[in-house]
Amino acid sequence: MKQRLLVAAVGVPALLVILLALPPFATTVLVCLIAGIAAYELLHTAAKQPRPIVYVLTIACALVCVWNAELSEIVFPIAAFLLLTALCLIAVLTHGKENAMPFSDVSLCMLAGVVFPVMYSCIAYLRQTGRVLVLMPFVIAFVGDSASMLGGMAFGGKKLSPYVSPNKTVSGFVCGPIGSALGMVILGLIEKAVWSFTIPLWYLAVIGVVANLFGQLGDLTTSLIKREVGVKDYSHLFLTHGGMLDRFDSTLFIAPVVYAMMFLAEAIV
Repeated sequence: MKQRLLVAAVGVPALLVILLALPPFATTVLVCLIAGIAAYELLHTAAKQPRPIVYVLTIACALVCVWNAELSEIVFPIAAFLLLTALCLIAVLTHGKENAMPFSDVSLCMLAGVVFPVMYSCIAYLRQTGRVLVLMPFVIAFVGDSASMLGGMAFGGKKLSPYVSPNKTVSGFVCGPIGSALGMVILGLIEKAVWSFTIPLWYLAVIGVVANLFGQLGDLTTSLIKREVGVKDYSHLFLTHGGMLDRFDSTLFIAPVVYAMMFLAEAIV
């Protein structure tokens, strides 16, 4: 418990400073750090025959995919193509040998080096749009996770996915979106007072509900990977909180949903 409180006491203020007080460039650097470490954790946890060069190429591509937010041109498809080409070449050249790289590792590297980083990069794009938006994925994730945990503890009941995440319940699944919606409404009231935010509160609540559902899928997805390889955490980067993917699993799926729904806001509201 002391370790958890220590991580929260240091991490939350630092996150707020980077997201709100520093220029958008700082958020992009932070997201690069998240995506790069997450890529390493995923390969270290689930890859069957990881090689040093594979780590380097995958993490480098992850950084390019996120850094694309700072560029005027879309360059991450080039990085993705080069990564795929290099991985396929390694898989072909090593096939039939004792340390052959299975094609499942190729797919895993593309997930770690391209798909996940592009999803994470939506956080950087939200910050470039404005301070009022970048907090949304984190509020939805953290408040929703807390509401889900408390709801599960209070009401109990049927397990949501006992073979993937035994502690999650259907009651927690229902309470999560409610908590995220309330969190978004409170955030909206604060942003209206501080930054004259104009998006209606009802739409923020809808974003909270929809994004939370995707976030719970992200949580279950990363848990499924851990179940398949038989580990509890991706790393111990945050002490008892686990690794980067353990802490930012739901945010991974939430950020793109928030980004998309904020663009749809002009047409809807």
